Amino acid sequence: MEMKKLKVVTTRMAGYTGVLGPVRFTDGVSDEYLPRHIRDRMAASMEFLEIDQDGNEEPAGAQNRLIREYKERAPQVSDLKRQTEAEKAAEIAANQVVHAKVPTIETRASLEAIAEKSGIKGLREIGNKWSVKHRSIPTLIEMILDAQEKAVAKRAKKDAPVADAPVVVEEKVEQAEDSTIDPAVAAEALRLEAEAKAEAEEFAAAEALKAAAASGDLAAAITAETAE
Repeated sequence: MEMKKLKVVTTRMAGYTGVLGPVRFTDGVSDEYLPRHIRDRMAASMEFLEIDQDGNEEPAGAQNRLIREYKERAPQVSDLKRQTEAEKAAEIAANQVVHAKVPTIETRASLEAIAEKSGIKGLREIGNKWSVKHRSIPTLIEMILDAQEKAVAKRAKKDAPVADAPVVVEEKVEQAEDSTIDPAVAAEALRLEAEAKAEAEEFAAAEALKAAAASGDLAAAITAETAE
């Protein structure tokens, strides 16, 4: 359990030097680091800040701790990014290209035979199907073969089985505010605060009785306690 110091922030006790219950304070700050149950008990009767070993301060008390923990469990999630119209159009165009009918695949031998029979004109008819053009027969043959190879590779990639990916559903979670604290959490905070306050009062009464006994006024202390 993390140990922290307490700092008095109640206006009439700010900068207090002395003893409060079992804790000694100097200039409003406890001399020692205290466990949580002592800090909660003290915070039930007065307003304190908790100070960790790095000097960070935050309100003390069970109710404040529960509120902080509730906020930490409900972090802010950024909005999902929507697909733009341009991205959607590009995706549709890409799918149309992938699913388009692929022209007949020619081999090098068949292309050379077409060139021998029909010349550059016959090759250009095939090249138009693959969107390639050139004036040189050898170069045009290489361009057609290259275009065919790329189309076949793309089709093979599309037809390859793909494992179904899990669908991740992201929900936007609003960061909790004090006004939206879960009723159960709020009720628990009030219950802990009441218990801590009762313990603090009981502790103070016991301390007063001990002090009276030490000073020899035990009868007066017992009479005062009975009257209460």
